[in-house]
Amino acid sequence: MPVETFELSTREPDIAQASLTELYGLERPLGFSGVDSSFTCQIRFAAAGDLGADRLRFSASTRCTVPPLDTFMVASPVGGASRYVVGRQQVNMRPGVLFRCPTGMPFSNDWHDVDMSTLRLPVAVIERVAEERLGVPATDLRFDGLEPVSEPMRRTWLGLMRFVHQQINDPASGVIHTLVAAQLTELIAATALATFPNTTMTTAYLPETGGVAPAVVRRAVAFADGHASLPITVTDIARAAGVRPRALQLAFARHLGLSPMSYVRRVRLESAHRELRTADPTTGDTVAAIAARWGFARPDRFAAAYRAAYGVPPSHTLRT
Repeated sequence: MPVETFELSTREPDIAQASLTELYGLERPLGFSGVDSSFTCQIRFAAAGDLGADRLRFSASTRCTVPPLDTFMVASPVGGASRYVVGRQQVNMRPGVLFRCPTGMPFSNDWHDVDMSTLRLPVAVIERVAEERLGVPATDLRFDGLEPVSEPMRRTWLGLMRFVHQQINDPASGVIHTLVAAQLTELIAATALATFPNTTMTTAYLPETGGVAPAVVRRAVAFADGHASLPITVTDIARAAGVRPRALQLAFARHLGLSPMSYVRRVRLESAHRELRTADPTTGDTVAAIAARWGFARPDRFAAAYRAAYGVPPSHTLRT
């Protein structure tokens, strides 16, 4: 999957304002006020599929009024200071502080020579993950707070944010494998649900009851086997099997003793094993490339999983 990028450096507030409005797909123009003559703006947008990692740099004091967003986005300064205002709430920003930009309502921010890092993905992705993993209907999911629920979760999100920026903005490749991008997106959606206050933390949802026929599991397994090379989700597998995601998860736990996505990862590991057995390192085949092709972004974790399954490191299989 190619990484789509857009870069802009300008001293014209009108150009920066129009560019940000278009890039974020805002229905109403973003507004600047209180801009002084030393204004400069540098923008770097980067996206791999649903996942976006951006950097915004403003060299002067600027107030920015943002119309309602329809994207889940978290901002954190790399340098400089800023203040975000949502209604009567204020969040004073400095490096390491996280701010979840609200969706569906306007907000403003005061930038003072700031270098801002952001991470964004569609709200629909988080809604799907909430239903698949927690059984929460999309209509019941709502984010409430603007800051992380705890210091450990702040550190977790910040580390993940830095990792995603590193992956997407790696100038050596300009691409990120489709399966890797999909798994990163799933990880960020799940981490968002654990990091920022939302209704999944305050409402108890009971698992679906009732049995699921073994034939449903067989259909799901057949679909997963045939589509493991694609960025499939639990919702995709459940749709193919004719059940809801939560029912499919319960059925897999009951009949196979693992989750649907754990099964998919096992299929991908087996596929990588077969490819390693037939690959030729003299023609440029590498463990890292084969691992990435099957959705394993971290070669060290792939090597550990491979050794646990096959008793040897993947490099041994490639050489032999």
